[in-house]
Amino acid sequence: MDLEQELKETYAARLGALDVSGGDVVTARRTGARMRMRRRLAVAAAAVAVVAVAVGGSLVGTGRVTIGPSGDTGHWRELPAAPLSPRADALGAWTGHEVIVLGGVANECPPNADNCAGPTDAPMRDGAAYDPATNTWRRIADAPVAVGPGDRLVAAGGSVILRHWREKGSDWFEYDPRVNAWTSIAPGMDVGDLPSAYGSKVYAIAGKHVLVFEVDQGRWHSLPADPIRPRLTQRRVTATPYGPVITGYDSSQPQDGTVANPVIADLYDGSSWRRLPDTGILGNDWSWAGDRMVDFDSFAHQGMDPRPGATLGGLLDPATGRSLPLPDSAVETPTDPWSPVAVGPDAWAACWGLVYDVRSGRVWTLPRPDGALDTGTTAAWVGDSLVVFGGADLGAEESLARTTNKAWLWTP
Repeated sequence: MDLEQELKETYAARLGALDVSGGDVVTARRTGARMRMRRRLAVAAAAVAVVAVAVGGSLVGTGRVTIGPSGDTGHWRELPAAPLSPRADALGAWTGHEVIVLGGVANECPPNADNCAGPTDAPMRDGAAYDPATNTWRRIADAPVAVGPGDRLVAAGGSVILRHWREKGSDWFEYDPRVNAWTSIAPGMDVGDLPSAYGSKVYAIAGKHVLVFEVDQGRWHSLPADPIRPRLTQRRVTATPYGPVITGYDSSQPQDGTVANPVIADLYDGSSWRRLPDTGILGNDWSWAGDRMVDFDSFAHQGMDPRPGATLGGLLDPATGRSLPLPDSAVETPTDPWSPVAVGPDAWAACWGLVYDVRSGRVWTLPRPDGALDTGTTAAWVGDSLVVFGGADLGAEESLARTTNKAWLWTP
């Protein structure tokens, strides 16, 4: 077995051992980040070919194509430093007026810590808000809990909703920028899935049900259970203007990598659940991006090849049920990958050194700006501009990786 194959199989085994059914996908992603950074020091990334291209705001293309990134790298501008201490793994969200940055850790795992599964410092509670209209930051009220990479922050109805992970269950809070205050919004039952938001609604999976938090009304309610067979396992919920979409895998099939196990999607249209056509897509890390769902943080970025009969990452249109793989240039690992990962509601996505315009199908290489560090960065889309904050340098020789509180703005 050559080095490339050995590293690939070792990575696959470790990734398969991560239990993300409880919704802690962010922690899994951070663990994968450290493994990717070590792996790229030893071998070049594997090239992966996929099938189709999204062009002109509609899903088109049926033949095999091979296109590279557009050749453009866009433009970086350094922003004022945030009024926060240097840190990595903070959470970020765009409210429509400000980018909220919250929590994080002062030190990431050192590069020689092979068994390190989390940050070396306790997470923080403080945060700040960046206003692109004035190019200024302001401090915000501290979160009620320490906020780390296992938590999730989403924007809805002008507020941000914090889901705080606990070993058994989760805590939920709303931050209202208009009054600079946090409020507990406990749903009254255990909610294990990461939240997803569209408009003023936040969705999360709780057992067999999907819970909805109406920000405008300040209340939770439950949707009918999805009755469709076969049932889904490793379920995620994605908020869309057509209703919530549950994605997952056929629970009657092996989940050990012996079969392709493409993602299955069920849509709740306001009155009933219906199953969408087969996707043929393996990834299950979906976000709403303008006029369709996208899974951009695919296994291809982790140097893994697709299993036979399925593709890595993709696009899904809940209105028609049609799905397509990503352009091949959107799943090729860049030469120097780094960590901004974000999908915006205006059809832009960033992942591991690439930017993807979901509507046009164009792909940009996203080089690091001067002073940016390689992992643990916080990213949020403001229209077609990407705000990046903080980060850590896992290539440092010190016992603890150095961190930063600098921020940058990328535009195409």
